[in-house]
Amino acid sequence: MLTVVVEAYDLGAVIGKGARVVANNQTFSPDVIFVPNRDRKFVKPDAIECAPALAIDVLNSRVTGPHRAALRERYAAAGVMEYWQIDADRATPHFYQTDANGRYEEIPPDSRGLHYASAIVELSFPTQWFREQPNLLTIMEWWGLIESED
Repeated sequence: MLTVVVEAYDLGAVIGKGARVVANNQTFSPDVIFVPNRDRKFVKPDAIECAPALAIDVLNSRVTGPHRAALRERYAAAGVMEYWQIDADRATPHFYQTDANGRYEEIPPDSRGLHYASAIVELSFPTQWFREQPNLLTIMEWWGLIESED
């Protein structure tokens, strides 16, 4: 889903599992990161040497609340603007965006169930997609990348 928007609008790079991030004396490896074009020069063969604009972790239900909070604190300290924790067992997303003090606030979906990303202005989507997992055509139609055949 994320890659579709980033590539369609040529916004930067989406990098999956295994990427090592080193930023503000923090080292971590999220499941997915987004690095905007302005920071691509910091993408090196052995590490991403800047805070990604967006980091995503897919966590199972055995990951405790304190561990989830520690991950949020670590990513905020590294300067990650937006962080998603996806509960894999329940297909439930939790979205966090930094406030003026660099701390995360959980951002609930709006009244229509939509999430609006701060790290990628072009990215908004129904949060139910984590449960329903729409096909690529549905996603592309939603973002206006292709016209519906209806």
